[in-house]
Amino acid sequence: MPSTLVMIGGESYRVGQIGGFFRVPLGYTNLYAVCTQIGADAAPPGSTEGAFGAALETDTQLRLSGYRWMTIVLFGEGLGGDFERGIGQYPTVGDEVHLVTNDDLKLIYGWSKGQKGTISVGQIAATSGISADISVAGLVSRHSAIVGSTGAGKSNLVTVLLETVSDGSLPNARAIVIDPHGEYATALGDKARVFRIRPDEAADERPLWVPFWALPFSELQQLTLGALQPNHEATIRDQVLDMKVAAAQHLEISPPPETLTADSPVPFSIKKLWYELDKFERVTFPSTTQQTPADANPPDELGDANQLRSDRYPAASPYNQQPYKNQKKRNIERHLDLMRSRLRDGRFSFLFSPGDGYEPNLNGEVESDLDSLVKDWVGHEKPITIFDVSGLPSEVLPTIVGTMLRVVYDMLFWAQDLPIGGREQPLLVVLDEAHLFVPDGNETSAHRTLSMIAKEGRKYGTGLMLVTQRPSEIDNAVLSQCGSLIALRLTNSADRAKVAAAVPDDLGGLVEQLPSLRTGEGIFLGEVMPIPSRVRVRKAKQKPVGDDPMLPDVWQVAERPDGASYSRALAKWRAQSTSAEIDDNESQGEEPANA
Repeated sequence: MPSTLVMIGGESYRVGQIGGFFRVPLGYTNLYAVCTQIGADAAPPGSTEGAFGAALETDTQLRLSGYRWMTIVLFGEGLGGDFERGIGQYPTVGDEVHLVTNDDLKLIYGWSKGQKGTISVGQIAATSGISADISVAGLVSRHSAIVGSTGAGKSNLVTVLLETVSDGSLPNARAIVIDPHGEYATALGDKARVFRIRPDEAADERPLWVPFWALPFSELQQLTLGALQPNHEATIRDQVLDMKVAAAQHLEISPPPETLTADSPVPFSIKKLWYELDKFERVTFPSTTQQTPADANPPDELGDANQLRSDRYPAASPYNQQPYKNQKKRNIERHLDLMRSRLRDGRFSFLFSPGDGYEPNLNGEVESDLDSLVKDWVGHEKPITIFDVSGLPSEVLPTIVGTMLRVVYDMLFWAQDLPIGGREQPLLVVLDEAHLFVPDGNETSAHRTLSMIAKEGRKYGTGLMLVTQRPSEIDNAVLSQCGSLIALRLTNSADRAKVAAAVPDDLGGLVEQLPSLRTGEGIFLGEVMPIPSRVRVRKAKQKPVGDDPMLPDVWQVAERPDGASYSRALAKWRAQSTSAEIDDNESQGEEPANA
């Protein structure tokens, strides 16, 4: 071929474009391939350099026209009007390689026409007017990962996907979005129910409660008491189990006591636990021979478990005379002080003092149980649930998110034969900033839960979508479970190497394209599309908050902002809220409501 530009049917095609498609006819079957590498003159990797080089011409034009080469990777085959991923037979030496025209692409991409369960996210970048339709089943059942540098268009793509899922064509759809930056609530409008620590009631947002008694014992211990000696940890674990067994008798449907453990999601009073542990450290005795609770000195002043106030006992004498200290004392006063400060910390009230009847009384009785919590989270009429976790303390963010997902996943797991189960009504979990929750080499509650969903969720109707700008920091085991990969522009070499190792097909050469992709353009690989495709994603109807500022327009406004806004900003900072309610209170000269 003297030129790489070919005219077919009045349309021009470039031969040798990275990512271009080709067809290898084998009888009634057509094999389809994508170009991953091109070159000229020098032999391609793996060829016999001596035999190839001996045939090279010295004339430049002849050499270029006769010895240009490209490497193509097979990814699927078609028979008649049907296309199937994977290869059943392979070409042999001498088989022809044909261009793939737009008519061929319409046949391949026409797989979605007339089929249920496909959604459109944009257009195929290398063609004119062919819709980029993705498979909902491939997106949810096989897990997926969306990667791209900052500003590459990840938030827009996630918003487009969620807009399309919630447009009414899938009335029974169900999705959870973990939103660490609070950017999706405004983009999805009334199609989503939003939960956050400090909700905006005017926007019909709900408070986010995560009852502490739903946490596994080890996570609860780390949050409240910190690291303990193994023997003390075992003793407190047994004490928590006893409290849960006693409190379980007050539940509407009481479980068999032998099935309960300290990790069981059964209500108990953590204030009473602190009170009993604190009392054990402070109690004194009139003698050293008998030190049972009945023999203890009476307290000088009774405390209050609800108020987190300690009992006061006669101080133990340092001179080996009464009153004597508790000989079994654990010396965990510092840990108990930490526990009391955490229980009183307003930042953790969503956990230790949840409203709506989820906080147990001293006997472990609750007005609302986990069934109403999960129903409120995913059993409402809207297709999308957004958990705005931007207000959570950063040190407990992975633990709380892991607990929330574990509660939902376990509820759906045990509801397999019910209409709300994952197989009857699958659930998609969208995890933004995924590298915070499944970091490589760091075990957290979220890491354990998400690893389990990645490995087992497909069987029980729970899909996972990881969204991150740093794929190099994500755990390999979780990323390798993603059957689909959507790669937007990536410039970091370490991130590209991680993506190249995780691509679902043998298409590592396409990763070299990632730094040159346009904003909003991505390579779709795996189960979501029939063939690896470069897609131009459309703009979302409502921009997420995390989108870029409207520069230079906002800098061209003539008037500078009013300096009084800094006072309102300080009030919102102290109140840990962006609600308009703060502005109203400020304008009326009132103290912020939740400052």
